[in-house]
Amino acid sequence: MVSWLSHKQKVVSRSSTEAEYRSVAAALADITWLQSLFTELRFPGSIPKIYCDNSGVVLLASNPVLHSKTKHFELDHFFVRDRVQQQRLSVVHLPSQDQIVDLLTKPVFGAMFLKFRSKLMVEPISTISLRGDIKK
Repeated sequence: MVSWLSHKQKVVSRSSTEAEYRSVAAALADITWLQSLFTELRFPGSIPKIYCDNSGVVLLASNPVLHSKTKHFELDHFFVRDRVQQQRLSVVHLPSQDQIVDLLTKPVFGAMFLKFRSKLMVEPISTISLRGDIKK
C-alpha cells in the first residue's frame, strides 16, 4: 500500500529530514487507523514497514536520544520513535533509485521507466490500435 497525499503544508519545515519525518508520522497515523479497523474485523496483521529514501529519517526513528534539531517536530518524533522501539513499526531505508512511486510522481526516462513499469506489472499490449477491432 502506498500512502500518498498532496496538500498545502500547515507547517514550514526547516530541513528535508523534518519534512519527510512529518510525512512518516502522517503515514503512521493512517496505518494506526487501518490496524484498528483490521483488528475489529479480526483480520490478522503484521508489523508494517515504511520505506523512506531519507537516511536521516531512518536514523532518527531508531535513535532513542532526543536531539536539539528535533525540537520543531518533537511530537512526531516521539510518536514514530515509540512505535519503532515497541517493534510495532519498521522504518526502512530504500534508495531513491528504487522508489517505485517515483513513476507516479516524477519524470522518469529510459531504463528506469521500464524497470518501474515491470515492478508495477504493467506491460504493453502490442495489439491495441486506435481503430479498435474494426477490420477493413
